[in-house]
Amino acid sequence: MDTHLMIGIAVMMGLIGIAASRDLLRMRRAQLQPVTLRVQRPVDAPRGLR
Repeated sequence: MDTHLMIGIAVMMGLIGIAASRDLLRMRRAQLQPVTLRVQRPVDAPRGLR
């Protein structure tokens, strides 16, 4: 194979790998964001038991 063609293929594979890893990191960060929750006690719950 031609050397220039092999270098071109390697560069394209590298760019595809970088794009895929950035996408995976972005998805992972979206899953790790904390969510605020409001917790309310029922009115008729006994307060002595925990």
